Parts: sequence; structure tokens; C-alpha cells
Amino acid sequence: MVEGSLPGGAELVDARFSGRTLLTILVDRTDGPVDHEFCSRVVSAVSPALEEEGYDGMIEVSSPGIERPLTRPEHFRRFVGHEARVRVTEPVDGRRNFTGTIERAGNEEFTLKLSEGEAEVELPFGSVARANLKEDI
Repeated sequence: MVEGSLPGGAELVDARFSGRTLLTILVDRTDGPVDHEFCSRVVSAVSPALEEEGYDGMIEVSSPGIERPLTRPEHFRRFVGHEARVRVTEPVDGRRNFTGTIERAGNEEFTLKLSEGEAEVELPFGSVARANLKEDI
């Protein structure tokens, strides 16, 4: 519902409810910065669609930030070569948390080269509970 009403050039990264009255929408932009003006355009575009669905709470729109969430396979493909933190729902080799460089990303899984050595781990997208870019400033 939200994604279909976004203005041109906007990409929905994540949408989540905080409590029952605040909807936080993280958007990225392919044709410029995610600035105040752009966030206002997003709110104006999605508000009517949300109202039609019966939502009358507050809407917060922002950039995904430097440690942006990776919520879709295409995000992993786009950020091959970047470092990420990943938490999976079921342990893999006795672990749930991984940090490493995204080496490859296919349609069903992706490969991380782990930070703590030369080992790689292949993780299915369906097992990801949370993933974010890990950027050092």
C-alpha cells in the first residue's frame, strides 16, 4: 500500500509501526538526496493511501541512514563489497550473528566473507531476522 503511492525516484527501504500511533517509513532516493522537501513529498503522497486503509496515526519519514537496513535481496545485490551485520532466525554453525563483507547475492541466498578470518558463510534470505550495512566513519 505505501510502496505503490511513493513519488517517483523513491525506494521503500522499510516501514514499521512504533507503538500503535506512529508509522516510520524509511525511504531512499535514486535521483537526489533524502532531504526535508523530499520527506514532505513522501508524506503527502502516502497519507491518502493510508487514510483509505483506516490509518489515522502519525507518519515519520526519514532516510535509512548510514547503517541502512538491508530488507530485500536487491539491497544485498546492490551492496556487494560492503560490510554488513546480519542476524538470522535459526543458528548457522551455532551462531545467529554475523559480520562480514557481502561477497555475492543471488535470488535465494547471499554470501558473507566473515570479518574474523577468511571463512565465508552462505545465508538464505528467508533466514534473515535483521541486516544492516556496517559503515565505519
